[in-house]
Amino acid sequence: MTARHGAAWKTVMSGVDDGLAALNGMKKTWAESGRPGSDWYSSAWIWGCVLRDGETLDSPRVRGQAGPRAAVLLHRSADLDMEGWINTSPVPDSVKATLEGYVQAARKFEPEDARYLLNHTDHCIAVKPEEEQFVTAELVRQTTFTGSEQDIKQRIEAMRAGGLSQLVIPIVPGHEDAVEDWARIAKAFR
Repeated sequence: MTARHGAAWKTVMSGVDDGLAALNGMKKTWAESGRPGSDWYSSAWIWGCVLRDGETLDSPRVRGQAGPRAAVLLHRSADLDMEGWINTSPVPDSVKATLEGYVQAARKFEPEDARYLLNHTDHCIAVKPEEEQFVTAELVRQTTFTGSEQDIKQRIEAMRAGGLSQLVIPIVPGHEDAVEDWARIAKAFR
């Protein structure tokens, strides 16, 4: 529909590989619709954290900034289990056990006839207590643009080289100081 109407395209990306795959798929659809490539505008939302020297992927600051996006994969796995909603996000083998643990916990959410309400509380803005133990360093690594400043710049450059027009980097409540970290990265792309 985006291509048919010549509209700008938006998506959420976990990493470079899935991002480029989605981007290339949409570019193909755009071209097949007869649209000139010069008319195409794409944007992607990414969450992440710019690591400080020696900081780990499971530090409180990283979990606070990147954890809300990592938790989305938990939510989607529970949606599939409880509601039958298709999970369009790739599930890496390295986090399957973590996701299953969360699904088991989510089966006990209340109210029983609306478990999805607690499942999606704070979706993309915070890590709720019920999911804290499941937002692991590996889940953060697999689902966010968290890394050193240089690493993140390389990922962004790969996306730009692949044809992405714009990145949107949401700043989660309570971590407004992350704007300074992301501003340093943005300066490299002006």
